[in-house]
Amino acid sequence: MRAAILITALLLALPARAEWIAAKAERVFPPEVSENDACKSAEDHAREDAIRQVTGERLGSEELMRCTEQKDEADCTHNSVVWSVVDGDVRAVRNRVVETAAVTGGIRRCTVTLEADVVVPPGRLDPAFDIGVRLNAGVFRGGEPLVIALSPSQPMAVAVFQWLPYATGDAQVMRLYPNPLDPARKTGQPFTIPTEAGREHYTLRVGFPDGMPDTRRMVDEYLMVVATRQPVEFRDVYALDDFRARLLELPRGDSRIVRKAYSIVRGP
Repeated sequence: MRAAILITALLLALPARAEWIAAKAERVFPPEVSENDACKSAEDHAREDAIRQVTGERLGSEELMRCTEQKDEADCTHNSVVWSVVDGDVRAVRNRVVETAAVTGGIRRCTVTLEADVVVPPGRLDPAFDIGVRLNAGVFRGGEPLVIALSPSQPMAVAVFQWLPYATGDAQVMRLYPNPLDPARKTGQPFTIPTEAGREHYTLRVGFPDGMPDTRRMVDEYLMVVATRQPVEFRDVYALDDFRARLLELPRGDSRIVRKAYSIVRGP
């Protein structure tokens, strides 16, 4: 499956902090949804809640609005859960209890309680070390250009990655910037990607992914902007779990990670 965005034309690792957190989540599901799927969704949300208790991370109103506007609510919810845990990870689970019960009219409920060993990056966030991220649109059609506007609060090195939630394997996360046509630079001034110099050599364009069912009219994709006080060497591509593990190595006081969601609409 091809990537939807096409380009045309040392940091020492510190140990992450971990602690056991109690969490609970439930999923109400109709007869057409299997109990296994419903309970798996409930456990995903319980793990997410455990991480949020430690990191304080919350879904933004923009992302929640996008989920509401989309018809693929199940996919959108799953993507939001998976994406939110990049701020932490669950290393192990204990005292896991799964309970199902009838609600009414064939509707059932699956409740999962557990204790999660939550791992988060070391240190505390520095509120003064931040970066604003804005896209030229929130919904794109295939072939339209993507421009990323960045506003650093102070000098920092920036890397931009794209996560394709429908992709599998070792190329779920791809680095868009820096790239061979647009080298990295540390700056505290607002700039865009492609940069002014980079626009002479390439353009970022979105594309509806191949292989989607004909009934699928819209897909979610996500950008992650990783800002660090000093340049960090990242690979070109990652499996999602490998990427999350790499981010957990970044001290929180010396980094800022910003997510940005966008949608692609299938063309006529």
